[in-house]
Amino acid sequence: MHVPRAWAKATGDAKAADGRTLRVQVWGWGDDEMAARSGAAERLRRVLERLRRGEPLPGADYSYGRSPLREEILRTLDENAVVTRNAYGAQVLNAARLLFLDVDVRPPGVIARLFRALRPAEAPALTRLRTALQHYGKASFRIYATASGLRAIAVDRDFDPAGREAQELMQATATDPYFARLCVAQRSFRARLTPKPWRVSLPVPPGRHPREADARRRFSEWLAKYEQVSHGYATCRYLETVGNAAAKGAAARLIDLHDRAVRCNEALPLA
Repeated sequence: MHVPRAWAKATGDAKAADGRTLRVQVWGWGDDEMAARSGAAERLRRVLERLRRGEPLPGADYSYGRSPLREEILRTLDENAVVTRNAYGAQVLNAARLLFLDVDVRPPGVIARLFRALRPAEAPALTRLRTALQHYGKASFRIYATASGLRAIAVDRDFDPAGREAQELMQATATDPYFARLCVAQRSFRARLTPKPWRVSLPVPPGRHPREADARRRFSEWLAKYEQVSHGYATCRYLETVGNAAAKGAAARLIDLHDRAVRCNEALPLA
């Protein structure tokens, strides 16, 4: 699992091909501050050299799924699982071997309305996911409804996030390809545990981790509101299990943590 514990920023100036002076900022990461600073310096060197050669800077979509996310580690559960806080303030379970599949159904909110109006077995998205998991046939899966789609968890066997089997299963279930790339980059699977702020009528939090002093103060105020409002929402709703096997050991503990955090068995609106 590659979820960095330390981040460091490096800045520098470079002459672009058109003569402009560009201020460049990059981040490095590692298991400690020294490694993060060294990584930031090396990344800055490469970016400045790229600009001097007249090459464009990579876009935001280039980095997503190719490098780990800049997130605060909130809890270390064991050597294979941590809880982080993502860029928009939600808690995320990162697991090295416990496979999560998130399948979006657009436009957002469609699946939530669908499950209010129909029995789950009649929802086409659920039928497609169930069929794909049954066709795979090598594991049992818990299936949940989310605010904009479905989530599945493999309960009775481990998966390698960068392995061919996990990637093919993601493709077969129409899991977001950017999510699949991120699993490879971080060597872990991810599952959001708490609501997206805009779904509970809040803005995204100020700043990004690691925050400077003023941003930390404003973030603390935002977090207090977020935690208060989020209490009235669930992140997932449990629907059914495909297969007959039960989770054991570390997997059972992580699934229990997930289910309690997402409040999947409570009659609450999804967010």
